[in-house]
Amino acid sequence: MNLIVAVDRKYGIGKDNNLLARIPADMAYFKEKTTGKIIVMGSSTYMSFPKRPLPNRENLVLTTRPEEYPEVKCFPSVGEFFEYVRGNDDDVFVCGGSTVYLQLLPYCKKAYVTHIDEEFDADTFFPNLSELSNWEKVEESEAVESNGYKITFAVYENSDLRPMNV
Repeated sequence: MNLIVAVDRKYGIGKDNNLLARIPADMAYFKEKTTGKIIVMGSSTYMSFPKRPLPNRENLVLTTRPEEYPEVKCFPSVGEFFEYVRGNDDDVFVCGGSTVYLQLLPYCKKAYVTHIDEEFDADTFFPNLSELSNWEKVEESEAVESNGYKITFAVYENSDLRPMNV
């Protein structure tokens, strides 16, 4: 399993259940990485998408209220989600929000992180992987500018991957 996230300088990822900024290059990166894959998220992240479910991906939602999302497959527990994706875990991308990221981070092999060289007024944050001993940055792109923001794309790998047998 992998994750994908965009973070600002302080690892902010959102404000009021929205993205911090609309960055076309980051959205294209997200689409490139997740098209044809399974994406898993919490219900707030799912509801924040302007188009639901996201096309050309299998959308999965972790929620205790599956009846509110009849158009997608929902899981009330991480264990049930793991059972469903077992064997396809290389094709799974965790895409938010903060609670789901924290729950699933130990089970992710790679993290695809867009670093936004900006500091926003965020109310939701992601862990700084560079400060975690088991995560190592293995790739980083040259900086690009998109919609007035300077961004880089980095890939981190988890050296202490936890097996999905919760």
